[in-house]
Amino acid sequence: MKQQLHFKLFVAATLLFLAGHTVWAQSYDTSKKLSKSAAVPANVSINLSNHSGDIKINTTNDNSISIQTEIKVTARSKEDADKLINAIENFEFDLHGSEMDIDTRFYKSMNSVNGRTTVTLRNGDKIKIKEFEIRHELNIPKSAELNMQNKYSSVILGEMETEAQLNLYSSKFKSEGFLAPVKIETKYSKLQVEKFDKDATLNFYDSDIEFKTAGNLKINSKYSKFEGQKAGDLSVESYDDKIMVDEFTNLKMEAKYTDLVSEAVIDNLDLNLYDCNLQINSAKSATFNGKYSDLKLGKVRNLTIPSSYDNDIYLDKTISIDITESKYSKYIIASTSKLEINGYDDNISIDELNSDFEGISFDGKYGKLKIDAGSVPFKVDVFMKYGKVNLPESYTISKQIEKNSELEMLGGTSGGTLKIRGYDNTVNVE
Repeated sequence: MKQQLHFKLFVAATLLFLAGHTVWAQSYDTSKKLSKSAAVPANVSINLSNHSGDIKINTTNDNSISIQTEIKVTARSKEDADKLINAIENFEFDLHGSEMDIDTRFYKSMNSVNGRTTVTLRNGDKIKIKEFEIRHELNIPKSAELNMQNKYSSVILGEMETEAQLNLYSSKFKSEGFLAPVKIETKYSKLQVEKFDKDATLNFYDSDIEFKTAGNLKINSKYSKFEGQKAGDLSVESYDDKIMVDEFTNLKMEAKYTDLVSEAVIDNLDLNLYDCNLQINSAKSATFNGKYSDLKLGKVRNLTIPSSYDNDIYLDKTISIDITESKYSKYIIASTSKLEINGYDDNISIDELNSDFEGISFDGKYGKLKIDAGSVPFKVDVFMKYGKVNLPESYTISKQIEKNSELEMLGGTSGGTLKIRGYDNTVNVE
């Protein structure tokens, strides 16, 4: 009995499989070209919603809008193919005053199983298709403003001279550039833009963009990648992104788990970071608050750190460093003129003192400070408990008192002062 039951199930499944293939053996192929056009005011605002059809948008000197559509479809029957073409032909193309609404969506829902798709059209009809391809070419005036929503398709956009707002979802987007301000919101998309001449606002989720030049960029992003050659000011709110912009002017950044790598020589740097990696060439002025981050800041004239926790910070030649509160952090400094730090269990290494050395104020617990003073003169002023200070053998100490685990020391006759306070710090000066 069990063998007969298994055989019957096998036969039933085979018949269903063959029936499905028999249906598609009788499929119907067709294609068609459609077109629509309308005269519009010069200042027309275009609201474009495009779904499931690749679109190319050209800008012209004409005060008209035209669209050409090419359809290729493989359907279960001629009837289903005709219904699909009629639905696409009847998409919205309406002018209301100075606004043109274009909505290319022709269906309510679409479900695919084993390469066969059931489409529910807007009028409620259900059709069976195997595959379809839709391509639109849209011509709009150069003076038109564009508000576009695009899903599941590719967009090629000519150069835009007026303001634009774009909402992209699972799209491939390529543009010659924007001469006016633009706002782009996107998910699961890839973008290539030649240029942003003015301000651009980018709200990204799991998307990638490549651009050559840009004005000021305002970025709010998660899980995305930004690659560019040159920009103005960057204002960034970021989560787990990768940002690679070769040059920019200023940076304000609040981020978690983000990497930013650049050779930029910038004016102002304002960072609030959590577990990030950041690298630039240099900055005139920089402010940093952060945890668990790795910073390579190059040359920095003035660096202010209100709060640092478990960071690694690498600096080239600096002038002034002011660290209000620091814990468990490492500072590798090529050279400096002035350093003030209040820390806990920090490790500071200074390879060289600038010739105009003003002084170092180090107040901390369990910290390590290593300085290669070279030939630059300096004075010492030490008052510390359970600490250790090692100075060059030739250095002149004028006062040294060790009592009740406290160390008091004065020395030197010229140069900036090395002022040491705190508890159980180790200081080495070579």
